[in-house]
Amino acid sequence: MAAVLITGATEDAEIARRLVLAGHTVRFAPTDGASAESLDSLDVLVNAGGAGEETFEGAVEGTARVLQTYLPLLERSASAVVVNVSGPRDSPSAAAVNLVTVQYAKAFPRLRINAVEQDIGAIVEMAQIGQDGPTGAYFDATGNPPW
Repeated sequence: MAAVLITGATEDAEIARRLVLAGHTVRFAPTDGASAESLDSLDVLVNAGGAGEETFEGAVEGTARVLQTYLPLLERSASAVVVNVSGPRDSPSAAAVNLVTVQYAKAFPRLRINAVEQDIGAIVEMAQIGQDGPTGAYFDATGNPPW
């Protein structure tokens, strides 16, 4: 069972429902990181901080801000996972979220940090990967795209 935090994801109720059914504890937080102090532990962060942004710069800032807020808690987890929710594949926000994802995955190799398009099934699946799972990649509803 993992402690999961969902930050402002679209359709977050369905994501939470599926994760709770899988045995996880789920909490919600705004993308401003206001609830970081109230958490004792965190294993999985579903980060939608940059998903709704329309510009490349906004998506970089939003994704990185949420990650920076929760990194201290994630680093204490034995098997931390970050799911950065990306925008549509060809959008500036998707490119920005993917860029931030790769850079954080390189900087924090013990954490599993991936970008996932706004697909409930893909988000839930990636939220449950183990320490031997992928990191620094982008996933959509069909799996890892060929690029």
